[in-house]
Amino acid sequence: MSATTVVITGGTQGLGFGYARECLKRGCRVVISGRERSRVETAVQRLREAVPEAASSIVGTTAEIADLAGVQALWDFAAQQWGRVDIWLHNAGYARTGETFLNNSTEDIEAMVRTNVIGSINAAQVVVAGMRAQGGGRLYLTLGGGGGTGRLVPGMTVYSTTKRAVKYLVKSLLKERKEANDGILIGTISPGINLTEGMMREMAKLTPQARERGLKQLNFIGDHVETTTPWIIDRVLQDTRQGNEIVWLSSGRLARRSLAMLFGQKRDVLSRYASEK
Repeated sequence: MSATTVVITGGTQGLGFGYARECLKRGCRVVISGRERSRVETAVQRLREAVPEAASSIVGTTAEIADLAGVQALWDFAAQQWGRVDIWLHNAGYARTGETFLNNSTEDIEAMVRTNVIGSINAAQVVVAGMRAQGGGRLYLTLGGGGGTGRLVPGMTVYSTTKRAVKYLVKSLLKERKEANDGILIGTISPGINLTEGMMREMAKLTPQARERGLKQLNFIGDHVETTTPWIIDRVLQDTRQGNEIVWLSSGRLARRSLAMLFGQKRDVLSRYASEK
């Protein structure tokens, strides 16, 4: 049996890079994408060094997911490289968090709508059509910021609104899959709050008061990429259920953290970013 082929958008850093690393460790063939060629090339090299036994199983290319033709080109690249696409992890997204609604710039709002909403719609169009032609596959779209549950999250009004739109898209796609019975599985990933250098730079832009609140919240709900991605990828690769929701920051996990804090077990996931706090 041939190896599973996984396409990961936004795979040059953060969660996407973590997904790629874990997929390679598990014997998958991986395609990552990003907007800038230099960053794609650097990420591919880093992944080859991180998982040397899978160096021949990782390739990358540039793609603008807000452009339908760009997403189609990414599908064509992956299909030409490996013959088919078994799993598409639509990870690419844009978030401006920690700010009140009125403090979001027009540019930030438009970027979140283009990347998170239009990008997800483009991915669904290309991937569902491609997987129908090849006889099946799995598409996972990313939720976050309360978008999956409708929970209100301070400082994430625009971002959460875009992700709520993605949730509606997924529900519609699932209804169509039930009627089509075409062997295509649609699922979602809610990866929680992953601490990255980029997120800490965003925090640094906030006012001191907002930054203090944000860092306190992050220390409770945040996790490192190397903590969340192995768990998420294991579930993605084992998944056989239509409409599966892979949720890292579950109510049970939050409850356990709260209980641990009551017994004096203090979390300090921000220590590696001490110079930026």
